[in-house]
Amino acid sequence: MATKFMPTVTLQKLGTAELLFRSAEKMGLYPTWITPNNMFAVSVDGQERYVNFARSPLNSHANASLARDKYFTRRILERHQLPNIPFIVPKSHDEAADFLSRYGKIIAKPVRGSGARDIHIVTSVTQLESLRISRYILEQYITGQEWRYLTLNGEVIGVHRSEYGTSVAADRALQRISYPTTVWDPKLVSLAIKVSQVLGLQFAAVDYLIDDLGQAYVLEVNTTPGLKWFHAPTTGPIVDVASQFLQAAFKTPDHTTLTLEAVS
Repeated sequence: MATKFMPTVTLQKLGTAELLFRSAEKMGLYPTWITPNNMFAVSVDGQERYVNFARSPLNSHANASLARDKYFTRRILERHQLPNIPFIVPKSHDEAADFLSRYGKIIAKPVRGSGARDIHIVTSVTQLESLRISRYILEQYITGQEWRYLTLNGEVIGVHRSEYGTSVAADRALQRISYPTTVWDPKLVSLAIKVSQVLGLQFAAVDYLIDDLGQAYVLEVNTTPGLKWFHAPTTGPIVDVASQFLQAAFKTPDHTTLTLEAVS
């Protein structure tokens, strides 16, 4: 659902809580901040409801925890024969060194973590030895483009590509390019829905890595993705995902609070 929302420059400065607050204003929910830029109250059917910057009520705690654990996610993808990146959670530095020798270049990520924090590109055993290896999942390093397919209640509602530029020295800002439905890859749409289903998620961002040969891998599954880049892409159609999220969450019958945590 593409819509005119707010000026792009303004939206790019907003966190997800404030973006949801402004969306609630547009929906006539009369939001009021309870804690600054974090939790606010809204009025739904004459009752006060709450939006807390925590986690989505559309996903159960159990299913969300599976997606937040990178190892659990990889194992579930493996069991369902979905496009996976070769991985290992090593029990020792020797096991990690064997994995490195197999692929030549790997990436170490915290098993439970978000964003780009504490991620290491590893090309030598010396680098591995500096890590507390039991805290990391190791994956084959694959170059390619990163795409995000956002799913809500069994449908894809937005797609964008991340462009990081080619040089850190150039100090390029992250670019997020949004794409209209007419050019979405139907195979990736179906796969994103399937991935969300096997993890039991009603709301998720399925991130893909597309290599130079066009092979798609599931990079990660994010249950609490930041929303601003759908509202304020660098280029391409604007998608009002905040309103869609709020509408879906308030239709959920057994919740008295609405919560959402956004991560990059």
